[in-house]
Amino acid sequence: MTSERQIEANRANARKSTGAKTRAGRQRIRTNAYRHGLAAVFNGEALAEIEALARQLAGEIADPIMLQQARQAAHDEFILARIKLLRIAWVQRTYELGTVEVPPLRNGELMASLNAWMTAVRAGDESRPISPFPSETMPPPGPDRLTEAIRRALPELAKLDRYEARASARRNRAFRKLARSRRE
Repeated sequence: MTSERQIEANRANARKSTGAKTRAGRQRIRTNAYRHGLAAVFNGEALAEIEALARQLAGEIADPIMLQQARQAAHDEFILARIKLLRIAWVQRTYELGTVEVPPLRNGELMASLNAWMTAVRAGDESRPISPFPSETMPPPGPDRLTEAIRRALPELAKLDRYEARASARRNRAFRKLARSRRE
């Protein structure tokens, strides 16, 4: 049982912690939960792809409920594809630069910068930015370097598991509901 004294102490402590007071402080804490852009709102092009996939999943004669389930499944499928690309980008970046560390970025900037970086790597663009982090400790190119890159990227890759599991569960749930409504 909590005493009156403890209750009063809790209330006094609660009055002290009211969050950021200044505009700069509130601006800084706005992005505390933001990490990689997986929860970001999709642009028009991505939404069009999701809608096309949803229509394909729902079939020609789809009632609104079936179409909504198909949209959920397509949306989560799109998130799973994003996660796969992000994993590849992090391992590739670590392989080339020796680190997966990125400076703190605002909403959407991490995905945009990783996409631009991957495009430059695919095109063989030598003008892509050089990392400020040293990579002398990385082994020379080959299997050992890839192993070391994966080892260094693992902490960041593990953080994606939660998003992947959640999106996979939502997609599977939507598929089950879609299949159930087709049978009815």
